[in-house]
Amino acid sequence: MSRASRVGVLLRGRWPLILALLGITLVFVVPQLWLLSLSLKHKAAVYQYPPRLVPEDPTLANYSFALWRTQVPWYLWNSLKVALLATLLTLAASLPAAYVLSRERFRSRAPILGGLLTMQMLSPVVLLVPIYGLVQALRLVDTHAGLILVYASLQVPFTIWLMKAFFDGLPPALFDAARVDGASRWLTFRRIALPLVAPGLAAAGILNLAAYWAEFSLALVLLDSQARFTVPVGLFSLQGAYETEWHIVAAASIVGLVPVIAAFVALQRHFIAGLTAGSVKG
Repeated sequence: MSRASRVGVLLRGRWPLILALLGITLVFVVPQLWLLSLSLKHKAAVYQYPPRLVPEDPTLANYSFALWRTQVPWYLWNSLKVALLATLLTLAASLPAAYVLSRERFRSRAPILGGLLTMQMLSPVVLLVPIYGLVQALRLVDTHAGLILVYASLQVPFTIWLMKAFFDGLPPALFDAARVDGASRWLTFRRIALPLVAPGLAAAGILNLAAYWAEFSLALVLLDSQARFTVPVGLFSLQGAYETEWHIVAAASIVGLVPVIAAFVALQRHFIAGLTAGSVKG
């Protein structure tokens, strides 16, 4: 059978799936392409009709303006600090809990797992008012520390469930052998379990990092000072009351996307390995 014939056999009956995947891809890619197009246009070209995807006279002046004449670099630093610290705090709180819920059997285990799942179903927007009241009582409003604590607390249930799946996939014989050799629970967790779930750890880290980087509602409510704004809130503040320089906003948005895309590309191998490893048990 020729190569073309084998390809035809593989694709036979899969056209609906391929078309669906192509449609989903276009839904995500086209807005990014349009954003990139806006970022390369002059102000007059933004309102040109009919609109053009490829600018007639592309320019990088918008990026220069966004980087040197706005607070976008400061917003990037704030987001980087908040996202990294929140991710580390989330993993530090979630990994031991996921390990215990995976390897130990105790009476309240099922209710705890059910409670974590219920918490994960709640939208942070629904909890904005009580969250603000709690952060205000702790005197952490308009601080990165308060935002980091809120981010970590909201992502812990998801991260516990995610990492529990990876711990569930480890062979029980490894832990039995460690127990026979006299290893404590902490030593078993640190020396045996964590290295084996490293791909899952990378996947959880990337997912949390991306979520924190893009979060808008909580940062908008909890941060008041422009010097503390993260990228999403900072981009929102670039919109004027009477007129918005959309080509500048588009350039700043592309700049804000670059760190996340770069992190995903750099860690893509670990991310995919983590997702595939979590789908296999034993």
